[in-house]
Amino acid sequence: MNEHGRPTTLDREQARRELDALWRCPPGTCRLGLSAGGATGQTGALDRDGQRFFFKWLPDGDALAAEADGLCTLAPAIRVPRVIHQGPLAGGHALILEWLDTRPLGDREWARFGEALRAMHRVTGKRFGHHRDNWIGATPQCNRQEDDWATFFVRRRLAPQRRLALERGLPADTADAVAAVMDRVPAWLDGLEIRPALLHGDLWQGNLAALADGTPVVYDPAVYHGHAETDLAMLALFGSVPEVFYRAYGQNPREPEFQHRARLYNLYHLLNHHNLFGAPYTRAVQDTAEALLRNRLRS
Repeated sequence: MNEHGRPTTLDREQARRELDALWRCPPGTCRLGLSAGGATGQTGALDRDGQRFFFKWLPDGDALAAEADGLCTLAPAIRVPRVIHQGPLAGGHALILEWLDTRPLGDREWARFGEALRAMHRVTGKRFGHHRDNWIGATPQCNRQEDDWATFFVRRRLAPQRRLALERGLPADTADAVAAVMDRVPAWLDGLEIRPALLHGDLWQGNLAALADGTPVVYDPAVYHGHAETDLAMLALFGSVPEVFYRAYGQNPREPEFQHRARLYNLYHLLNHHNLFGAPYTRAVQDTAEALLRNRLRS
């Protein structure tokens, strides 16, 4: 049991009984093939009379409710797994998604993804943020809305991660460097026409694949409305992105001010990785903050 009195591992028999009842199936119809799981929950395949679905279970429900909300928000704009069901199950919370057979992207798929992401980013909201908070990995992500992008990025992205990082051992000099970056964000973004674009929000390459026909598909979002370049920045944070993607999207990745902003936006994710995984990312936070302050293009 966790601190809320909920089970930390899934009772498969109870889950199967509840799934059979949910879908009004004969007993024993639903079968689960799950990962080993643990305190963070379990994932795997759910089979219902020959139909396969992707299944997630967590002790607490908000993260999966937020994921379902994000997928439904993205669905009209880009290919995502369809949400089949989301709700309480076996003392915890379950999310059931359309099962998709996927493969890595080749050059053609990267080009198609560039076009698809550009189209998604053309979907805009009235303000920066989202109608609900969600999660970036295992970290809560505040999406309280703002009219100004620089204000949103400092208040809702960098500031909460910096506070959490200090609690989790970020050295004082590194925290000071991040604070100095935060002070300069309004000047660095001044004069740019930034629209509240629909964002995936956690677009590293592990959350991207292609279907058999080459259609790009994204999953595990942390949706909000913000500067489109934040998605582009994270896409390249942990791996190189082919030139065909940038040509299809219409972005020059070597443009100096774009590179500066990409480094700025990825500081958020590096802080989050420090908060989730600790020391391996502490130096990356320090180096990124110092590089931003040293190589700033806007005073």
